[in-house]
Amino acid sequence: WTTPKIEGYIHGDYKTVNKDDYMLYNTAHRSLDKTIDALGRKRVEENVELLKSLQRRNEERCASQVTMPCPKPEGVEWEEHKRLAEESCYFQDFGCGHACTDLLLADHAEKEWATIYN
Repeated sequence: WTTPKIEGYIHGDYKTVNKDDYMLYNTAHRSLDKTIDALGRKRVEENVELLKSLQRRNEERCASQVTMPCPKPEGVEWEEHKRLAEESCYFQDFGCGHACTDLLLADHAEKEWATIYN
């Protein structure tokens, strides 16, 4: 639900002001479709499902092992929390949980290679 004034802006000035963004989006969308067609839609869909599965497994297995910089949990000294967060993240709050994710992906890769070579 929007007001008539907002509707007028969305269908008028908004599209004009953001025309370059729409052009970029549409170009990227067409390019992605061509890439998917070149790779094969079935192959891409299978790999998207694999990615989703790995993301779910990562969330289940690794979420409890991540120490984010903020907020500091109750009952934990600030220096200890800071140390754990620095170990858990690449930089500030980027890549937190990477060690667990790396292990999960290595385990997946090992199983994949085992099916190829056995």
